[in-house]
Amino acid sequence: MRQQLLAILVSFSVFFSPILLADELKLKADAPTLYQVKAGDTLWDIAGLYLQHPWLWPRLWKLNPQVNNPHLIYPGDELHLQFDADGQPILTLNSQRATTSSSEVTQAQSNTAEAGAIKLTPQIRRIAKAEKAVPSISLAGIEPFLSEEQLVSEDQLESLPYVLGGKDNVKNAVSGHMLYVQGELDQTRRYGIYRQGEVYEDPQSGDVLGYEAVLMAEAKVLPPAMVDEQQISRIEVQKSRREVKQGDRLLPMPQQSMYPDFFQLQSPETVVSGVIVDSASEWREFAKGEIVLLNQGQNAQLQPGHLLGIFRPSPAVVDFGDKPSYPEDSDKLQRILHEVVGSADEMPTELVGQLMIVKVSEHSSFAMILRTEQPVRVGDLIGNL
Repeated sequence: MRQQLLAILVSFSVFFSPILLADELKLKADAPTLYQVKAGDTLWDIAGLYLQHPWLWPRLWKLNPQVNNPHLIYPGDELHLQFDADGQPILTLNSQRATTSSSEVTQAQSNTAEAGAIKLTPQIRRIAKAEKAVPSISLAGIEPFLSEEQLVSEDQLESLPYVLGGKDNVKNAVSGHMLYVQGELDQTRRYGIYRQGEVYEDPQSGDVLGYEAVLMAEAKVLPPAMVDEQQISRIEVQKSRREVKQGDRLLPMPQQSMYPDFFQLQSPETVVSGVIVDSASEWREFAKGEIVLLNQGQNAQLQPGHLLGIFRPSPAVVDFGDKPSYPEDSDKLQRILHEVVGSADEMPTELVGQLMIVKVSEHSSFAMILRTEQPVRVGDLIGNL
């Protein structure tokens, strides 16, 4: 199975090289000439209104020097679709947050006795800019994942503090229980209590990518206790999701400041070739919004916000000039010929979706699926769009 996957990955690396050149900026036929940004919009949503390939959205902004930072557009701003002298589409931004209304006037009494009239003076109604700019992508489904999902190395796992027991003979602790911990804890940090989950291997190399750390509960660090001049760490279990057991490990929960306020969507500058290893839901097929684990990370110079395509090779076909068939549907003679020839005819590899990198480790990364043409599967290939 591993050899087959390696063969697919090699053919895929050859396949997607021309894809990198297919970056023509194509507008949708129904792209709006005027669009007013609404609360709840994301830059990805807006790009999808205009472009057939939304991952090329930075080029739509880049062609227009007026929009020097597309991450600073706000609900109420107006986007105008125009074309330059070469026929290239550009978006212009009208962020003038002031309007004139004839119905909103102030009355000023004339000081001249002969007029005795009321002077109506149009006034400028200023609309305060929304506090938050439009995000690149909706973070509602990512924020809990960013703070809870952990992938640790074997060495890191062995060095983590672990639960010894509690002040009572409790085998399964929940919120409110006080537990003792082997290892020193920082009283200024919040910790997660984790249990080792699945071991993830790289389908390409066979190397261990890391160990899944499944969050059981959060922990508040209490002042340590002393036993025979030995310091014992203490914690209070909080926000338990599952029962905490002896031997469960403690790991500092990531601080929110570690993550960007927005994801700067862009294509990687290097060629990326990898595979989807698993999904957060552990389903075999999944759709938009799912978090997936990839076997490429910092080693492939991936960063949060990088956009990648999801690809799948079409089924091979056995064709000896009579009746083409899939290998599993071939008759006895075709199977014999197939064994003699050694391989079936390869079919094209097709784009089935897009994803965005949200968290990166040394040899792996987590990504969020942004769009699917059909259900995405574990084992699907990932690469440059």
